[in-house]
Amino acid sequence: MSTTELSPRFQLALRRSLFFGICLFFWLALGTLTFSVLSVVGQRRTDVAGLVKLDAKRTELLNVLWAETISKSEADWAEMANQKLELYEKALLNYVGYHDDSNDRSFMESLRKSFSLVTTIGPIDIDGLTTAGKIFAVVYTIIGVPLCLLLLTQCGRMITSLWEGRGLAIPVICFIFFSAVVYDIIENGTDDVPFFDAIFSIFLQFSSIGEEDNEFHGIIPYIITITGLALMSTLYVQVQHEIERSIHGVEFTFSKIFSKFERWMSEEKGTMNSNRIEEEDEEESDY
Repeated sequence: MSTTELSPRFQLALRRSLFFGICLFFWLALGTLTFSVLSVVGQRRTDVAGLVKLDAKRTELLNVLWAETISKSEADWAEMANQKLELYEKALLNYVGYHDDSNDRSFMESLRKSFSLVTTIGPIDIDGLTTAGKIFAVVYTIIGVPLCLLLLTQCGRMITSLWEGRGLAIPVICFIFFSAVVYDIIENGTDDVPFFDAIFSIFLQFSSIGEEDNEFHGIIPYIITITGLALMSTLYVQVQHEIERSIHGVEFTFSKIFSKFERWMSEEKGTMNSNRIEEEDEEESDY
């Protein structure tokens, strides 16, 4: 289908989406470079939540190894133990802040930080920023969030030009499932996360709620998240309209009751004022 066959609304939204997308790209690049400089290097975080999670992983590892001791053969048990120990080792190294590819990791971490700020999916490790970095983060967010909203608005107009009404929920659900599969492929299936948990994690990202352990590997997750945010924001608007239509009768009844209450309050206030005037007149006549 050529662009001339598309609706004018879609074409306009497409052009504006590309423009704001380019603007957001350069804004993310600026944030990534700046946060790379203003981030605290080599500082070990005192992460209580991370320590609790690490302890839970250790307990789970011991329980699994003990439970599988009898049911598995020695070779199978050794293979499973190596896999579990490797996962625990990665979690331990991640907690203490050790990475073999520290330079690449620092760059990708700065990109994730910039992306989390402008999309509000968070969270942000404030201990990893210097004072100048925190000041820059405030200014960066104040400009970056509206810029991201401009992009999402235009993407939403593109989406509504293709799907409208309640049918919009179908592409949103399909895209969430598709994104969960893509994330699983990117992670090479080694994350050991149930598929439903992966879907819920994707939903949290797309709804801008975010998750504590958000990690992006490569550029594809960023593109998927932007698309998902646009879909979810458009769906939210549609649900908002549906809610307004469904409770319109109740709202109308409430407005009538509130109007009567306002009139009653006005009458009471007028009565009180007239009584006060009469009392003042009586006092003046006594003098």
